[in-house]
Amino acid sequence: MKRTLLQKQSKIILVVACGGAALIVMAAIAGALLFDINSYKPGIEAAASRATGLDVSINGKMRLSFFPFGLSAADLHAANHGVEILSLEKLKLGLEFIPLLKKKLIITRCVLDQPVLTLIKDARRNDPSSPAENKASEMGMKKVFSLKELSLFRGVLVYVDQKTREQIVFRDIHLAIHDFLLEDISANPVQNASFSGTFQCSEVEKANLKINHVLGSMKAEKGVLTLNPLTLDVFGGKGKGDASVDLSGVHGVYKINLKIPELDFANLEKALGAKKMIGGKGDLEASLTLEEKENLRLMSGVNGHFSLSGDHLILYTLDLDKALTAYESSQQFNLVDLGAFFIVGPLGTVGLKGHGYWETYRQTHGRQGKIHHLVSRWKIKQGIAEALDCALATQHNRVALSGQLNLVRERYEKVTVALVDGKGCAKFKQSITGPFGSPEIGALSTVETLGGPLLSLYRKTKRFVQGDKCDVFYSGSVRHP
Repeated sequence: MKRTLLQKQSKIILVVACGGAALIVMAAIAGALLFDINSYKPGIEAAASRATGLDVSINGKMRLSFFPFGLSAADLHAANHGVEILSLEKLKLGLEFIPLLKKKLIITRCVLDQPVLTLIKDARRNDPSSPAENKASEMGMKKVFSLKELSLFRGVLVYVDQKTREQIVFRDIHLAIHDFLLEDISANPVQNASFSGTFQCSEVEKANLKINHVLGSMKAEKGVLTLNPLTLDVFGGKGKGDASVDLSGVHGVYKINLKIPELDFANLEKALGAKKMIGGKGDLEASLTLEEKENLRLMSGVNGHFSLSGDHLILYTLDLDKALTAYESSQQFNLVDLGAFFIVGPLGTVGLKGHGYWETYRQTHGRQGKIHHLVSRWKIKQGIAEALDCALATQHNRVALSGQLNLVRERYEKVTVALVDGKGCAKFKQSITGPFGSPEIGALSTVETLGGPLLSLYRKTKRFVQGDKCDVFYSGSVRHP
């Protein structure tokens, strides 16, 4: 009898407790429903502006949501000195309910829908007296900010360099970040943030260059962001590698390691702004580091390696074998034109400009040629690109290039293109020096058969006496046909 009475009392207490809890929740929900969050919009805008140093405005509605509990706002904008740098279609914040009743705001997740961010690089880029950092320092906000989840959908990022007038546009960005931690919100956010997650971008565009379907796993810690592995579609091929950005110091350091097998040469030339010369497939490998330095040109901080190779390529401009054979009668051939095949990689938009013989030959004969093997390998140190192995082979000939490209001063330095024989000796060669835009092309230097009977006889006699030796111009990987 006593047990039954105790059971009834326990049930009554449980019902009352559940009912009380339900009434509290219903009261909180009713209060939230009756509570007009939009009446606090001016105060929220002012607080956000003070915290960021930007002019923040919320043009759309703000709403409280349940299951999960949170706050949303539509049509947000942020401007710096009257110039809009951020627009946001919708912002969603996940909040903890109980702390909010105690007037304590704890954000658990953040969702950004269709943000458009414009970053402008100018002389004040690294200025510690920027508005955001000044405001934060004045307010003494020395505290940690953490977020379990941060998501971004359909974002657009526009990066503008005011000095060079270059613009890079990232379209349809998707981010999924977790365990976001900002150790000190009063200091540089880039150097104090840590997180991990994934990154997707449908298109990256810079002038003629377009990169599609960029995918990567991200990790950030104390100013260093890594993308590893990194995949992308570029130049008609599928690239794989990794990249990193180190902003932990005074100057940024950017690194990329990339391999693109089976790229399309025509696509590469178009992207680099070069004339269509070669068709076919090839392989590209690059391992480059760019270090930003004060008061120095950006290219002076470039170091690394670059290589481009291909087999069984189509030469659209002319039949090289026939053009070289016809040289003795035409005396019009400009050998340095062939250097464009090797230079198109490291220089991009810079190509060697000859006397237009190729175009005249192509229009007259209407023929195409073939390149059996092409190699262009370069070592870059402090903005100076040195040719390590640059050569091509046709059915009957082999052409090689040596010298350096000064990417800082934009000049050719000791660049020489030569037609070489089976021993790697130059049969004839031609040099190019001076600025990229207006180079000086040296006279064609005939070494043997094209130098006249007496010179030819002298060379042959000299080789016979010296055991058929010569000054080897090329000893790389491209074999003589």
